[in-house]
Amino acid sequence: MAIESEETCTNCHAFRPVSYEQDGEQGICLLDPAFDPYLDEIIEQDSFAGCRQLVQEKMFPGEQEACNLYDEVDYIDEYDLEPLDSFDVMLETDNQPIECLLDENYQAPKYSFGDHSFSWLLEHDCRLRRIRCQYEKVSAEERRMAADLEYHSFPATQMFRQLTEEPAPPNELPGEVVALAIDPCYAPALLTVGSHEILLGREEEGMQILLSLVELPAGTEDLNIIIDKAGRFLLDRAECARALTLYSKAAERYPKEQMFQAGLAACSPC
Repeated sequence: MAIESEETCTNCHAFRPVSYEQDGEQGICLLDPAFDPYLDEIIEQDSFAGCRQLVQEKMFPGEQEACNLYDEVDYIDEYDLEPLDSFDVMLETDNQPIECLLDENYQAPKYSFGDHSFSWLLEHDCRLRRIRCQYEKVSAEERRMAADLEYHSFPATQMFRQLTEEPAPPNELPGEVVALAIDPCYAPALLTVGSHEILLGREEEGMQILLSLVELPAGTEDLNIIIDKAGRFLLDRAECARALTLYSKAAERYPKEQMFQAGLAACSPC
């Protein structure tokens, strides 16, 4: 039979313990909207690393009386448990066997850019979700600097591994993918990720990313050059219709830019 308990926050599903004091547990409520951006980290990673300050501000004693959203944890009497002949329960998310939950070394699944598009990874890979949430809180300049560092340091890391014959970690995310998660307006990463999407056979996703370059703020560093590189990439692949779409959109927004007029002319022989 189920064991009855007092209606305190400690006995509610939404209460997450943070520390244990002499007077009782201190914790947070996962139903608090302030923790929405961090739920994956808190629940899946069992970590408060990205929201320590917020936790300190929101922490409260678990013994206090519960609110009207109280949802009691079911405590089952051990004598009510019956042996099971088989136990083949699978998690709904990522289809992982339940024994993975009991393994202290278990880590959330990591995915490859070679197998999945950037938009899919941003939705499903906890690493990118965590990065996007983290950098949404900083200024645009800080995002750009962090993205720039990630974008340019990754090739150096690859070269070092080649020299030392050190293998890359499985399912490592390329620097341009991480940079784009940090700053969705970082033009070099948009160019590289969009081009790679097309090379990997995801033409629609790649073209959508390349076209987004034209929508970036006019003062973006080297924007005209980067847009032209995207157009030349398409022309080199004989993707003349797509190159024409890109150059037309760019020329419409920047009619005085001769680079885009030359790009339009280059599309005509195709």
